[in-house]
Amino acid sequence: MPRHLVTLRFIELPSTDEAEIKDMVEFQALKEVPYSREELVISYRNIGSYRKGFSYIMLVIVKKQLIEEMMAKGENRPEDIRLETELFYLSLLKKGIVKHERASLAINIKKEYSELIVIDRARPVFSRGFRNAGDFLNEIDRSILAYKRDKNNREIDDITIIYASDVDIKDIKLHIKEYFNIPVNFYEDKEDLTNLDFPLEIGLLPKEYIDKKMYKENKKEILSMYFLIGLVILSLSSIFIFKLYEKNKIINILSNGISRVQPRIDMIDSLLKKTEILKSRRENGELILNILKESYGLIPADIVLSGMDYDGKVFISYKGTTRDTANVFNFIKALERIKYFKKVEVKYAAKKEIKGQTITDFSIACQIGSGR
Repeated sequence: MPRHLVTLRFIELPSTDEAEIKDMVEFQALKEVPYSREELVISYRNIGSYRKGFSYIMLVIVKKQLIEEMMAKGENRPEDIRLETELFYLSLLKKGIVKHERASLAINIKKEYSELIVIDRARPVFSRGFRNAGDFLNEIDRSILAYKRDKNNREIDDITIIYASDVDIKDIKLHIKEYFNIPVNFYEDKEDLTNLDFPLEIGLLPKEYIDKKMYKENKKEILSMYFLIGLVILSLSSIFIFKLYEKNKIINILSNGISRVQPRIDMIDSLLKKTEILKSRRENGELILNILKESYGLIPADIVLSGMDYDGKVFISYKGTTRDTANVFNFIKALERIKYFKKVEVKYAAKKEIKGQTITDFSIACQIGSGR
């Protein structure tokens, strides 16, 4: 999209937040032209922040009808529509033609139209485009006067003329050199700006075309995805069937082998069970012996043990007699210090008279715990 077909403004907005900037750009664009939002395509490039809290914006406004007419002339739908001014500006920066400390005027002369852009310390501040059908030299003079009307604009330090190979610039050279008493450089344009790999931000393709394009792309992606899923399912099914066949084959071989060795397996299983029983009995025996060793020295002198029972699981009981009931509770406290016991308590304690003496029969239950 050439410069002369669009409305281009360089504005400063009081925000650096992209979401806010987008809303401000829409509002500013509608103030610039007498059309409704539905009739316009609006885009912008954030040049950067040159003042704290502000963003410098290259704002582009173009009638949607104009874009649709251009698209109708082409054989194919375009991928996108770019603004030539943005491409031209970025190419000047990349080539180092404009200097960060100077105000430079660059003129891009094509066969049918031209554009002037003033870049002040790497920031575009003025742009004007026009067709070459009229008085080209007067158009340049008018553009320079329009730039100078703004008192805040700096004086131009140098000029760069970039022209297409099919343009005769003999008269232009003479006029420019007479008009300005500053350095003027001429370059023949030998490359297509659209082929340059620049990080562009301005896109002028109407939203409905972008939505249609995205819908078609999504549709293609979905179809491709389903196709790939189908291939995966088919592949997995083939692998599953093959694996199932191989699995059944292996199972048959294993079944035949197991039938031959099953008697030996049963015999080994019986031996293992017997071994576990013997191991368990040995461990229980060792446990009882260890408990007897530890509890032997804990029996108070006035207690006579009459028996010790083990239920084969978790309880050991001490039975005996004593003349003083307090000895029973002292014995319980002593047994509680044995690491194998989790809980120690009196099951019963009963007094009785024997030959004129009071004797207490007792039974103490000890629960074997984590110390085992």
